[in-house]
Amino acid sequence: MTGSPPRPENPAAPADRPLLKLAFRTLLLTAATVAVMLASEPRLSMVWDEGYTLGREARLRAWSLALEDPSKFAEHWSPPLEELVQQTGAPAPGRAQVGTYKSLLTDPEVLAWFWPFAREEPHGHPPFYALVGLVGDMIAPSWAELPRARLGPILLFGATAGVLFAFVAARWGYWPGWLAWGAWIGQPRLFAHGHYAAYDAILTCLWVLSILAFARAVERGPDEATRGPRWGWVLVFGLILGAAADTKLTGWFLPLPYFAWSILTKSRRGLVALVAGGIVALAVLYLLNPPWWTEPLTGLARFLRSNLTRAKTIPIPVLFFGQVVNTPRESLPWWNTLAWTVLVVPAGFLMFAVAGAARGLLRRRLEPIGLLALGHWLFLLFLRALPHTPGHDGVRQFLPAFGVLALVAGLGAASVIERLGRWGRVLIAAALLEGLASVVLMMPVPLSYYSPLVGGLPGATRLGMEPTYYWDALDRGTLDWLDVNTPPNGKIRFATFPTSWLYLRQTRQIRHGILPTDPGAWSWYVVQNRPGAFSKLDRMLIEAAKPAHVVEKWGVPLVWVFDYADVDATLARLSRP
Repeated sequence: MTGSPPRPENPAAPADRPLLKLAFRTLLLTAATVAVMLASEPRLSMVWDEGYTLGREARLRAWSLALEDPSKFAEHWSPPLEELVQQTGAPAPGRAQVGTYKSLLTDPEVLAWFWPFAREEPHGHPPFYALVGLVGDMIAPSWAELPRARLGPILLFGATAGVLFAFVAARWGYWPGWLAWGAWIGQPRLFAHGHYAAYDAILTCLWVLSILAFARAVERGPDEATRGPRWGWVLVFGLILGAAADTKLTGWFLPLPYFAWSILTKSRRGLVALVAGGIVALAVLYLLNPPWWTEPLTGLARFLRSNLTRAKTIPIPVLFFGQVVNTPRESLPWWNTLAWTVLVVPAGFLMFAVAGAARGLLRRRLEPIGLLALGHWLFLLFLRALPHTPGHDGVRQFLPAFGVLALVAGLGAASVIERLGRWGRVLIAAALLEGLASVVLMMPVPLSYYSPLVGGLPGATRLGMEPTYYWDALDRGTLDWLDVNTPPNGKIRFATFPTSWLYLRQTRQIRHGILPTDPGAWSWYVVQNRPGAFSKLDRMLIEAAKPAHVVEKWGVPLVWVFDYADVDATLARLSRP
């Protein structure tokens, strides 16, 4: 096959030399990905969910410290005065409750506070993502809390990039492998999420890794006579499956595409691998949830009830093609995932993904792994398109679809190389350059990326899409501006208040009051350009008042800072009969 991993020119050369070359390039791309992520991390502002993650990780850190010496921990224990995790749910335990191993490991009230996961909203997500974040404590304990929490997700994202390249290159050649790698790091929105101390990029990594592990488990080598799967890879698949289920409810749906593929291809290996991997996954899910150790049925029921009633607990409006939809009480159009794919995937990668989808269908019998990748991509698009599913935050709620797209795009690159030869390589190089340019040009707000097919960010804004949603545009320059221009007794009010602002104040990146209970008078009102979430006050200010400071990208405002005198005048107009 054109573009396949090179073979030794000397027939007497070791047979494993191509594998060594592939391994070397895989390690090189993994290291390069991690290096790029670490270099760009300081430029990405703290986003909405990261404050909550830091708060939950702080509780896990305290629980681990308590386990080292419970009696000594209890002597000095008192709940933190200010936390970043949402202050709902179980109350903090007293000293008498944290002084023994038994209470720390089996007391439901103690575990409910230290492990605020898989519970009632807003604590609905399971804890694996926070455990990944704690990897930074071991590797870089001297770093500040936010970059330390981002380190684990970045390492997982980089490792997935390398493994994805190796998987595709080993089957279809180096050029398709490079394209898959490029489509992984060159989608600006996926690239951005790969940095954050949150759960969506972690679930995306696990989803893609599970496909690669399952494929290795069920593939049969030319010398394999056994009908069973490769059990080592089944174990890896099960571990990944359990970690995905322990990251987000979406991960609980991960087995469905494998079951459908096994039935369609009549793969006994696939069914055996899925059942055996599922057993391993259940064990992982249970072991990583200490609150379930003493109440497994109650914990499971509470988790499912919490996540399946989000329409009642956390409705979030979103602007979609000019219409505000109050999701998940209301539903986005069924075609929203197809539209989002066109809107936010660089054109070159989208072209190769379409070619990969065609290959997956046309060669489904000769190349069942291609059908497996395509099935996962379509399943993820379908899952978020179901009625009353959360549709806010752009593509965040179905981010794994864009990770799988990179694998499908690599498959498409193989077809393009086979058909066009040298010109196929030219197209791959052009797509890689477009992806690189897309990320570089959108920094430091890659979450505001839109494809050139729709006119980029300005074109998408004209179409009625939200320019931003995650407070990622509140950059260092704006924080410095607020610091310089806020009087000593002044305060800064934000239109919405994730606890990330508390972390920024703790680290002196915000040096003024931000709470109604803080002394002083309001000086500024800060709004991000998320029209679906605008209050009436926000809309009137944007229409009539002149901002004192604006963050823009390509001429599109992302954040406004208004003088609070304009807020008072607007509120006075709103109060008139």
